[in-house]
Amino acid sequence: MRKNLVFTIGIIFSFTFLPIAPVFAEEVQGQHILMTKEEFKDWLYNTEVTREIRLIQQHHTWLPSYKHFTGSNHFQMLLGMENHHKKTMGWSNIAQNITTFPDGKVAISRPLNDIPEGTIGQKANSIGIAIEHIGNFDIGHDVMTKEQKDTIIYINALLCIKFGLIPSIDSITYHHWWHLKTKERVLDAAASYNVKSCPGTAFFGGNSTASAKSYFYPLISDKMEEILETNQ
Repeated sequence: MRKNLVFTIGIIFSFTFLPIAPVFAEEVQGQHILMTKEEFKDWLYNTEVTREIRLIQQHHTWLPSYKHFTGSNHFQMLLGMENHHKKTMGWSNIAQNITTFPDGKVAISRPLNDIPEGTIGQKANSIGIAIEHIGNFDIGHDVMTKEQKDTIIYINALLCIKFGLIPSIDSITYHHWWHLKTKERVLDAAASYNVKSCPGTAFFGGNSTASAKSYFYPLISDKMEEILETNQ
C-alpha cells in the first residue's frame, strides 16, 4: 500500500513541480551543466524523458579521485572524462548521464534521453541512468564527504520519485553486481576478477546487496518521503 502511495504521489509531483532556481549560463560548458542538488531538483522535474527508465546505476570514478579535485575544476574533470571515453574507450560521448562531486555539486552531461555507455553492459544501460560519483570509494582510499553523501541520497530519491521507482536491487544497482564479460547481473555471486569493485567496497557500508539494503536504500526511501511531504 505504501509503495503504491509513493508511486502515485511521485508521478503527480513530477508533473506539477514548478521551477524556483534557474541554471545560470556561467554554470554551463558545452553539454555539461553544473548545479546544486536543489537546482537539480528543479531541472529534473522540468525535463521531459521519453524513454523508459527502470534502473539507476551507481558508479565511482576511481580515477580521477579526491586528490584531483580542487574545488573549482568541475568542468575540467568532466571534459577530461568525456575525452577519455570518446578517444580511448571509443564511446560516442561521455558515458554517464550524471556526475556528483565532493563539494556536493551535480553535473548533467549525457542527456537523460540517451542511454548510458560503459562496461556495465547493454542490458543495464538500455533501461538505465548512469551516475558517476567522483572519488575512489574502495576501503582505504577516499572517505566520502558529507556534502557528496547528501547529494547522492538526494538525487537518487528525486530520480526514484520522477520515474516511479521503489529503492531495491531491481531499481538501484551497483556496477559490482554485473559480470565484466557476460554483462549479466550476478549480484554477489561472482569471483572478484569477474566484477569491478565499483562503486567501491566502502560505498555506503560496502558494495554487496546486503550493504545496499541496510545502508543505502533506507536513506533514499526516507529522503523520498521527506521530499514528498515537503511538497504536498
